[in-house]
Amino acid sequence: MAIGCNPTSLDSLRKNLQDYTNGVDATVGIAVITSGGDTLTVNNGVHYPMMSVFKFHQALGVSAFLAEKQLPLDTKIEVRASDLQTDTWSPLRDKYPDGGVEITVAEALGYTLQQSDNLVCDMLFDRFVDTDGVEAFIKRQGIEGVAIRYNEVDMYGDHMLSYANWSTPYAAALLLDKFIDGKVIGEPYYDCIRDLMLGCETGVNRLARPFEGSGYKLGHKTGSGYVDAAGRLMACNDIGFVLSPEGKKAYVIAVFVRDSGLTEKETEDIIATVSSMVKEALLE
Repeated sequence: MAIGCNPTSLDSLRKNLQDYTNGVDATVGIAVITSGGDTLTVNNGVHYPMMSVFKFHQALGVSAFLAEKQLPLDTKIEVRASDLQTDTWSPLRDKYPDGGVEITVAEALGYTLQQSDNLVCDMLFDRFVDTDGVEAFIKRQGIEGVAIRYNEVDMYGDHMLSYANWSTPYAAALLLDKFIDGKVIGEPYYDCIRDLMLGCETGVNRLARPFEGSGYKLGHKTGSGYVDAAGRLMACNDIGFVLSPEGKKAYVIAVFVRDSGLTEKETEDIIATVSSMVKEALLE
């Protein structure tokens, strides 16, 4: 099944999305790539802080490292007490507050991709591929419009550093499109990341909301920012791939919201509304 849009319909969708996003108190960037190769962007010329969306980029970089070294996904990682110092978001730390355990890389990716664990993210940067290495790997895939400079602890210590880890919506959508088409990493790493994203536990009220009970499946990765000194939400993001009930790619979508003057719930509603508009135009 190839989901496409004729040029007139695509222009109409773009105009509707632009009109909608122009009316909200935030900067909203959107990119869509259909299975038929049609593309759509709105406000793409802005650098949007990725926040935890970059954990998808990291998962690809780590997988490429494992593949190069011929290491399996059950490669062990030691969780040390020193890894669990900060009070940033970490379900792993909540489960093992004293460390002293080992987890597999597959388990680590589950923590980062499904639960957005910040400390496990930094463990992967430390043990396998650092931020510079992940950015270099992404750019080797032909993806421009992305920068990855700081880890989670860095951003927690200085929230403004979040703006240095940025992407355009199209760069994120293109990477996701290449990934889901199997052009970035091979098995078994591909299936691992794909399945973990299909089971993402965060951001249920963002891209995923219109798909509940639809028969379509959404694999996605969210990112959530800090509130700045002016009381504005620095970022609220979600990128995802949509699969038909038969498991075929329908489209990929990236929605980034920066500097929102709305509450987190209201900002999530923006992403859900965009997702619903795109779904209605392409699938209904």
